[in-house]
Amino acid sequence: MDYRRKTSRNDEPPSDSPMYSRLFIVCDKKTEENEIRDAFLSFGTIEDIRIPRDHNTGQPKGIIFIKFSKTSEAAFALEKMNMQALPGANRPLKVMVAANRSEIQTDEDNEKHKRIFITVPRQSNEEAIKDYFSTYGSVESIHMLRDKNTGENKGFAYVKFRKFSQAALAIEECNPSYRAIFALPKGYNRRPETSFEMSINSLASASNIRNPLFSAMNVRPEGYKRVHFICCPYLTQKDVEKLFDIVPGMEHCQFFVDLMRNVGKGTVTYSNPVSAAYAVEKLNKFEYPPGAKIFVKPDNVNFDPQEQNFSNVSQVVSNLKNAIAETTNSSSPDLAQLAEAISQASKIIKMATSGVNDDNIPDSNDLNYCSVQLPKQQPLADIDSPAAKRCFLVCKPQPPPLTVLRDVFCRFGDLINVYTLPGKTVGYARYATAQAADEAIKVLHGAEICGVRIKVLEADDEAPPKRAKYY
Repeated sequence: MDYRRKTSRNDEPPSDSPMYSRLFIVCDKKTEENEIRDAFLSFGTIEDIRIPRDHNTGQPKGIIFIKFSKTSEAAFALEKMNMQALPGANRPLKVMVAANRSEIQTDEDNEKHKRIFITVPRQSNEEAIKDYFSTYGSVESIHMLRDKNTGENKGFAYVKFRKFSQAALAIEECNPSYRAIFALPKGYNRRPETSFEMSINSLASASNIRNPLFSAMNVRPEGYKRVHFICCPYLTQKDVEKLFDIVPGMEHCQFFVDLMRNVGKGTVTYSNPVSAAYAVEKLNKFEYPPGAKIFVKPDNVNFDPQEQNFSNVSQVVSNLKNAIAETTNSSSPDLAQLAEAISQASKIIKMATSGVNDDNIPDSNDLNYCSVQLPKQQPLADIDSPAAKRCFLVCKPQPPPLTVLRDVFCRFGDLINVYTLPGKTVGYARYATAQAADEAIKVLHGAEICGVRIKVLEADDEAPPKRAKYY
């Protein structure tokens, strides 16, 4: 019998998720699947068992792949069953981790399964991290990544456990804010750099701006290595990292959602000014996801508030005091002068405490809230008013908040209500007059609201309410 077609795909396991959740077992050729299943079932949920066979004879090769639902289950199974013999077997089991289709771990690789890589708060220290992760097992070492010059915490750390199972449990159960993953092994050989990546650092320090690669990129580095961005709030950290990692040299990405303004914000740090400038050039106003623009602008990471000229602080304070005194003592105070004094004082405080200036602070207004000029707000129509005309709304990838839609659509007058359908990207705006609805369609169709492109079309006539039947 020819087994080639039947078994050719069983020799290698598929790519696994979660990582390291598949084991590679060397055993007797006579070992049956039910024996392996019975021996390993107590460690967790078994998703798959594969017994590769000889292409010609169809006989088992003496190796077995077993896939668990969790990495910790596979880890406990490895630690308990390695070098244990099944009943009636002539040799003990040799249990190892099967990382992927082409890689089977060896004894020398065990260290990589015990180290995890985490993101930590800037104010955190080694003792706090050790105290937290000791709840998952014996922590052997903590390696905090720090700036070589200042000694400040960079926001990353390595945690090494005594056992594979302890590291797996930490990844599965720790606070998601740590973003814990298995660390790459020490001395890991990365892929060879492309010619573009090999030239990046030299280009960053090159003074000759006529370099052919600069011309091809059509970008002029300006010294900053970090960029700010504002995007759709429905993206995830992983989505944002994938986008900015398109530009070679990304080192770190921070992302959060501003719940008050319902936008995503963050910063991305590159290893060189060329990559940062190229990210601004190519990604600013890029639609990601389609229908929602992402706004990217530079930030000078070398900005140091201690080096700024604050010699005018006393003058600003004096101006503020004088403005307050004049406002208090005058029967007709100059409110414009007071507002200007307060504004100047606020800028000084912001620069002294945060270390950035107004030009470098990501502002939600960059999203233009609404990309078209809007009239002033007008009161809503009576909720019981009959709808003269309805607008059909299409908002992708997700509708803006209802409070935002209500603010935008009420500016054309006679708005009864606006709503979106649950779980959908569509909705309706109901107007008491056809004129108001027509004006909303004319102005808002194709506009962007909070970075989301919106279509506003004339809806079909609203169906009359069904009359009750009486018998």
